[in-house]
This record gives sequence, structure tokens and C-alpha cells, in this order.
Amino acid sequence: MANSELIKPGIILCLFSLLLSSTLLCNFSNAESIKRSDAQQNPLIEKIRLAMDANYRMDSKRAEDIFNEAISEWPEDPMPYLFKGGLYLNKFRYLIDNMEEERVRLKEQILYLNNKVIDIARRRIEEDPNDVRAYYCLGGANGNLGRFYILNGKWWKGFWKGKKGFKILEKIVEKDHKYYDAYIGLGIFHYFSATLPKVVKVLSFLLGGPKGDKEKGIRELKLVRDNSTLLSIEARRVLLRIFRWEEDWNGFYHTSKWLAEHYPENLYFQIPYIYGLTQERQYNAAQHQLRKVDSLLQNDPSQLPLSVRVKYYRYSGFLSYHLGEYSKSVQYYLSAIDLSRTKWPPKRLWPEDYYYLAASYARLKKEKEAFKYLRKAIEKGWQMDTIKELPEWQPYRHKQELIQITSE
Repeated sequence: MANSELIKPGIILCLFSLLLSSTLLCNFSNAESIKRSDAQQNPLIEKIRLAMDANYRMDSKRAEDIFNEAISEWPEDPMPYLFKGGLYLNKFRYLIDNMEEERVRLKEQILYLNNKVIDIARRRIEEDPNDVRAYYCLGGANGNLGRFYILNGKWWKGFWKGKKGFKILEKIVEKDHKYYDAYIGLGIFHYFSATLPKVVKVLSFLLGGPKGDKEKGIRELKLVRDNSTLLSIEARRVLLRIFRWEEDWNGFYHTSKWLAEHYPENLYFQIPYIYGLTQERQYNAAQHQLRKVDSLLQNDPSQLPLSVRVKYYRYSGFLSYHLGEYSKSVQYYLSAIDLSRTKWPPKRLWPEDYYYLAASYARLKKEKEAFKYLRKAIEKGWQMDTIKELPEWQPYRHKQELIQITSE
């Protein structure tokens, strides 16, 4: 039901971008898979863990400071440069539009840090061809740069960098199948390349990309979630998206709950939990969670990056509908639609968003708008054989337009 939306223009570009750049989607957490007790015995790994934790707690200044300390202490190790470059890459992705000066600074730093990683890693590989960590950092930097180029519209340059990173990851796990961190890039690539529209799959194949495998990708991501100290949270973030695509509501709920409870300061983790609770029909808890998010936002969603703001409005609209607050639901969904169109390609809206907007209008007895968005929902892939039997559509069940829409 949901995936039929992905064939629309613009969405294909978004997904192809994801396919090309997902070799190392969350590279700011690249590191060896070391259990917490072992990490504490390795000062550099522990430093990186602390920086990542600070970043998850929305304290990017402290995260940067810790990375800078690590670079000062280990100037010839590629890892702290890689992590800091990845941190900047994620900051760059979520920048608000009016931060042009910061955008320029981050661009310069991302290029400098990742190219520094490549230089150091290559020197270390020349000295020791069996230096797996150096290979891993080399792959990570190529993945970071691939993603960076794609975010800046340089698709082909991004693809070749991303492909190089993917090939390095494959070689690493061939040598050591317990090098768990390498599986996050492989898992992302295997899953998303299997779910792309056929035209993009063919293009990926012609360019030498690997064959997709959804089940394998999910297994690999769960392997990282369950075994990696430094990448388990990143694996959860990716799995959260996948559970939504697969309509695995139990998986979505438990993952969003874990992230929200472990990082109460992180708005990006708190917002999906609204949706998870609503899907579980825990409406009072979801309402409480929305109030918590609004408090963190000081009732000003405009401070959120556009893509996150769209999710905030979508999830709030979904909850409002199930609370019987139909006028609120309409306002939230219309805000999501308007925001999604402010950039090209537009941010993703799901068929269910159009459906519950239509259902809200139906409950408000606004027939014209209800049929307009119901038609849109079905065009986007919404499927429900019993639409005319649902309470919201009972007043319209004999209407010729409803019969026509549901029979198309």
C-alpha cells in the first residue's frame, strides 16, 4: 500500500539518492564493534562514544569539543577525523534554511576532514596492508563524501564515491564476519536497493550496484543493533524508517519507545514516539507525548528542520484524528502538505496522510474536500476494501462520487 507512492517523480530522485549514499548512511558513528567494557579500556573509542552520546543528547558543542580533544591526542589516527566529519555531515543535512554562513563552514569542514581521513588511511595501509581499521575509515570517508556530493546535487560523483565505500565494506566482512559496524552500510544498501522502483533498480544494476535483498538488509541492521556499542543507535534509527515502510507497527512502537526513553532531550527521537503510541492505540500516552514535544519546542515547530517538521505535523494529525479532534487534524495535515511542497523534490507524504485528512473532512461534513483527498489517497496507493462501511463514510455511502472513487 505505501510503496506505490515511491514511483512518483521526485520520490524516485530521493530514493536513488538514498541508494547511492546509503553505503555508510550514518558514518559519524563508524568505529570498531567494541562492547562497552572494552570501549572503556580503549581511550580513543571511549572518547568517540562520549562525543556521540553528547550529540544524541542534542549537545553538538560538547560533541565537537570531545572530537577536537581526540584529534589533538591522536592526530595520526583517521578515526576522530572521520567521526567529526560525519557529525558535520549530519548537521549539514538538518540545517534550517536561514543558516547560510554555517552551511558554508560545514561544507568546507566536511571536505577537509574526510579527505584527511583518506590521506591518513592510505598511509597506514601502505605501512600495513592488513590494517582493517584503516580500510574501514577509508570506506567510511568515501561513503561520507558520496553522501555529501549527493546532498549538493552532484549525483554521479556521489555515486562513485558511495560505491567505492560499499565495496570496501564488503571486503571487510568477507575477512571478518564479526566486524559488526560494517553491516550497517551493507544492511541499508541491501534493504533500500530492494525496495526501489524498477527503473532505479535497472539503473543501479547498469552502474554496477549490488542486488537488493530486503530480508538480508533487515537481518544485517538487527545484527548491528544487537552487537555494536557505537552503531546500535544508528541501526535503530534506520530500522525505525524500515518498520514504517513495512508497516511493522510493533517494531516501530518498540524502537521509537527505546529511542525516546533513552534520549529524552532529543526531539528527533521524541516525535516518532507520538506515532508509535498512536498506532498502539495508547491515545492518552500519545497526547502526553505530544505535549512533551510541544514543551521542548516551546510551541514553535518552525525551529525544526523542514523534513522533521513535516513528520511532526503528520503524526500530530494522525493522533488528533483518533482523539476525535477533526478540525485540528485537518490543520495539522494541511500544514504537512503545504510544507512538503516548499522544496523539490517534495518531502514524502504517505497515502494514510491523505486518507485521514479526507476522513477528518468527512467527519466535519465537508463533502467536497473529503472526496478530493480520498481520491488523492487512493491515487497514492491507499487500499481498503471496506471504506464505504467505515463510520466516517456512512453518511456518503449512497453518493455517486464515493461509489465512483472506491470502484476505480
